[in-house]
Amino acid sequence: MFPEELVKKLALENGASACGLAPAGPLAEYGRFLSALKDLPPSLGYLARNPEKRSDIGNWFAGARSALMCAFNYWEPGRNYEKTLACAGAPRIFLERSGRKITQPGFFETGNEKIARYALCPDYHDWVKDTLLKILVGIKRAFPQAEGRAFVDTAPVLEKEMGRLAGLGFRGKNTLLINPETGSYFVLGGLALNLELKPGAPLTCGCGDCDLCVNACPRGALKDGRLLSEKCSSYLTTQAKEKLPPETALNSGGFAYGCDICQEVCPFNKSG
Repeated sequence: MFPEELVKKLALENGASACGLAPAGPLAEYGRFLSALKDLPPSLGYLARNPEKRSDIGNWFAGARSALMCAFNYWEPGRNYEKTLACAGAPRIFLERSGRKITQPGFFETGNEKIARYALCPDYHDWVKDTLLKILVGIKRAFPQAEGRAFVDTAPVLEKEMGRLAGLGFRGKNTLLINPETGSYFVLGGLALNLELKPGAPLTCGCGDCDLCVNACPRGALKDGRLLSEKCSSYLTTQAKEKLPPETALNSGGFAYGCDICQEVCPFNKSG
């Protein structure tokens, strides 16, 4: 078995829904990232700290020669959203019990509010990190010279671009990574590795003329392939530090925590 196939096999056996390999090196996407920094709201200012680390994964993990990118599904095709939401109970109590911080308590008044699908599942940061570390242990057993470092969301790594380079999906007009077979209900994590592994190939498909997500966004947050954070319901209900009037929820498609509208209308996401 080729080293690349063994590494991917270890990832899938340990819980990744899909995986691929991306090359380490300078990222052309970094230029777009820099241009987007000037439009970030203050509460996302942390993205501007040490931005040069995001230009090349080797700036974050010295010696990186490739990256194993893993997708972890948090929602299964065909799963009934309304039924799952109803089983969760009162949205505010459910979120508090799951340890998630509610930044806009005024949005929770009726007990019938919507919650984004990712929030109906356990917080992925810890369990994805644990899974990646298990994968790394397996890689080190197979390749004693291997060294690696796991990253999940909070590291200065352009994860979606690395995922695209690894062939896990294409960047949709909603700015999310979309897999033609499984859709976009997944999170990303990865391992920066000192192993020289042959990378995958980016997908050649895309959204084409479809603008369903752009037109469906209730606040007009999608424009020219960019996400305008200050207009995004998901940002406003989970990350914005300023208190918003409850009526803002009326223009968020009914979501009081996160938002799934741009994914719900996407043809690549199966019913659920």
